[in-house]
Amino acid sequence: MTYIGSNSFTDCPELTDVYCYAENVPQTASDAFDGSYIEYATLHVPAASIELYNAEEPWSLFGTKKATDGSTPEPPTPVICATPTISYVNGKLTFRCETEGAECIATITDTDVKTHYGNEVSLTATYTISVYATKAGYENSDVATATLCWIDVEPQSEGLEEDAIAEVKAMPALVQSVGGQVIVNGIQNGIDVAVYNTNGMKEGSAISVNGQANIPTGMTPGTVAIVKIGSKSVKIVVK
Repeated sequence: MTYIGSNSFTDCPELTDVYCYAENVPQTASDAFDGSYIEYATLHVPAASIELYNAEEPWSLFGTKKATDGSTPEPPTPVICATPTISYVNGKLTFRCETEGAECIATITDTDVKTHYGNEVSLTATYTISVYATKAGYENSDVATATLCWIDVEPQSEGLEEDAIAEVKAMPALVQSVGGQVIVNGIQNGIDVAVYNTNGMKEGSAISVNGQANIPTGMTPGTVAIVKIGSKSVKIVVK
């Protein structure tokens, strides 16, 4: 190593240790470590060269200097954010991560949001949700996915005046897969829920209790499952 250019390590606020094995101090741009808070970082250099590094900026600005023994350090074991969970209550999606201070980044796609041609539009009212957790100093979590859909309830027209618009109700269903188990949340009690593979064979079924149905399956991760909730069918990828 003989030269480190301008802004080579600019804005690296998580920088904690720098190892430089060059016995002769490399020619280094004064702004090579700008914005990286090197006054709180440790510089590891050959023992015989510590004073040389102390006499040259920006190396002299490191908060701590330590002598290396000539060996390459083992890279730190990455810490991964916990995979977030997804819930839907009272019209609101909530993401939770057990990693304190982690931020959840979500992507929500709606297959109905597109251009339509013709006089009729079939609305599926289905959203695909994917979310991961991120935090400085941690690796991003695995991605959690869910499908949010609405199960039609018969329109309520009784008591309405002629030509009035009937009230169409729907109940939300949040469909997820964890460890081969399919979980459906948010539906009314007593709803039949069944899981089929793409060949039409039933993999499991349950009746919802306390707004939830849990269906263990033997399906392997990555396979497609068809979840039938009442008369509504939703495709998901088994996790």
